Amino acid sequence: MYRRFVSCYESWLEGQKSDLADLLRTSGTPGASQMQLRLIIDQCLRNYASYMEQRRSLAREDGPAYFCPSWCTSFENSVLWMGGCRPSLTIQLLYSLTGYEMEAHLNEYLQGLRNSTNVGLMALSARQLQQVNDLHQRTLRAEDRLTSRQATLHEGVADKPLLPIVKERQWTDAASTSSASVAVAAFSSASSLQNFDDGHCGFAVGGNGDAAAALQTYADGLSKLVEEADALRMSTARALVTEILNPSQAVEVLIAAKQLHLSVHTWGLERDRQHGRE
Repeated sequence: MYRRFVSCYESWLEGQKSDLADLLRTSGTPGASQMQLRLIIDQCLRNYASYMEQRRSLAREDGPAYFCPSWCTSFENSVLWMGGCRPSLTIQLLYSLTGYEMEAHLNEYLQGLRNSTNVGLMALSARQLQQVNDLHQRTLRAEDRLTSRQATLHEGVADKPLLPIVKERQWTDAASTSSASVAVAAFSSASSLQNFDDGHCGFAVGGNGDAAAALQTYADGLSKLVEEADALRMSTARALVTEILNPSQAVEVLIAAKQLHLSVHTWGLERDRQHGRE
C-alpha cells in the first residue's frame, strides 16, 4: 500500500511540471485567446480534481499517513496543513504577486507610463478585490474549524486509548511519573503498539481491544479531515481562478502556485541532501 502513496505523489509532481510547461507556453503565445487560456485553466483544475480523488481513496485506507508523509521532504512536511498546503495560501500568493507587481513598476505608475487598470494582476477591479477578500475570510474560517477538530482528536487520543495500554503494561507508577512521560512510554513500546511504522505513521494495537478500536476511530477521524481539507483546497482554487479572476489573471496565479510548489520540493530535496537524509 505504501508504494501507492508514493506513486500518487510522484505522478502529481510530474503532472505539475507538465501543467506548468503548458501554462507558460500558452501564456507566452502572442495573441493567445481567452478561450485558449480557459482551456489550459480547465486542464489544470481537472488534473487537480483527479489527484484529489486519488488522495481521497488512499486517505480512507490510512489517513494518518498524510500527516507525516515520508514521500515528502522534511522541509515540505514542516509547512503541511492537514496533509497539504493551506487553502488560503493561494489567496495569499495572489496578494503577494499583486504587491510585487506594484513595487516592481512603482516608478512607471507614478510617472504615468503604466496604466494599472489593464496590466496583469494590477488590473484587479474593486469588485474583484472584494470577492477575493470575502473568499479569503471564508477560507480562513473553514481552516480554523478543521484545525479545531484536529485538536479535539489529539486530545481524545491522548486520553482514552493510551491509558489502558499504560495500565496493562504497568510501565510506570502514576505517583512518580508525569503524564507526558507516560505518553512517550506508551508510544515507545514495540509490544503494545505493534506494527508502528515510523515512515508511514500507521499503527495497530494488540492486546487491548478497546484501545485498538479507539485508535482506529482516531485514524478514521484523520482520514475525514484530509478529505474535507482537500475539498476546501479544491473549492478555494476553483472559486479563485474561475469565478473571480479573468483568464489572464488566473493563468498568472496558477503559474506562480506551481512554480512555488516545485521550488519548495526542490529546496527540500537539497536541504535533505545537505543533512544526510537522502
